[in-house]
Amino acid sequence: MWLASRLGLLFAVLAGGCTAEPQATAHAAIASLSTAPVEAATYLPVATLDGSVDPIASVQLGFDVPGRIERLLVQRGDAVAKGQPVATLDDRMARAQLAQAEAATAGAEAQLAAGEAAFARARALHEAGGLSEQQWKDAEAGVLAGRAGVEQARAAVSLARTHVANHTLGAPIAGTITNCPDNAGMMIGAGTPLFLLEDLSALQIKGAVGENDGWVTAGMTATVIPGADNSISAVATVSRVIPALDPMTRRLPVELRLDNPPPGLRAHAYARATITASEPVAVFAVPRAAVVARPDFSVVVQRGEVHARVPVKVLAEEAERTLVRGELQAGDVVVLYPPSGLGGEG
Repeated sequence: MWLASRLGLLFAVLAGGCTAEPQATAHAAIASLSTAPVEAATYLPVATLDGSVDPIASVQLGFDVPGRIERLLVQRGDAVAKGQPVATLDDRMARAQLAQAEAATAGAEAQLAAGEAAFARARALHEAGGLSEQQWKDAEAGVLAGRAGVEQARAAVSLARTHVANHTLGAPIAGTITNCPDNAGMMIGAGTPLFLLEDLSALQIKGAVGENDGWVTAGMTATVIPGADNSISAVATVSRVIPALDPMTRRLPVELRLDNPPPGLRAHAYARATITASEPVAVFAVPRAAVVARPDFSVVVQRGEVHARVPVKVLAEEAERTLVRGELQAGDVVVLYPPSGLGGEG
């Protein structure tokens, strides 16, 4: 009995010593970690939009009819008013067709006048009983056919006049001719784009902001800087926010308008726009050394001897700290330079 008790005591001491050594090592490892507290902070959200600076309106012009260009009335770079002619086609055949239609109309009207005079005489005979019922109906049908013939001839004149008018190409908007043929004389088909007319009085940028930038709304202001010259900046207004994400990029489409753009900001230039929120939002500040990206941004929070990996969204980086959003609280303790595997991260 005594021997069994002594052996049991010896085994207990040995077992306790084996357990204590790893625990001491774990406590020492935890104690060696550098940590820092999570701080409450504020952040003024900024959304960035990249895109092409385009004219506020752009129209390609072409004739509705085929033909040979007779005159070019504008050149590249010319400013034009709405409705101003920019080119004409050879319209001799169209005018001849108009004259033919007008002559046919005159003939139809003369025939109708004679038919109505005859119909008036037929009416008198019919009332006096000197005309059979069939003869009366035939006379009435003749007048109705004459009237229909006149209407048809007049419609042909209207169509011919439209055809003549289609040989002159007018500007549908006011703007600047930025592309056009070099010379007259070329044959063109109906609908062939010949001129590019752009309204450069205002510019626009169509781009997209991040999925989390839903605070961007119409009416906000943006600062636009062209990619080729950082010394130029312009103020734009958010004109439209499409209420659906782009299914391909998962980004939020946004359109900007620039009224009275500065001279150095050219249409079709690449530019970057920044939109700043009107009110700051509550966020958290952690040391930059606490943020890891394996595979997504996260921090390792230490609560006693327990470590947990907490995903965060990085909003901005300052001198020694990073502003983040996530399931944190002010006063939480985060591990600096957390080793791989700590808190369950891969």
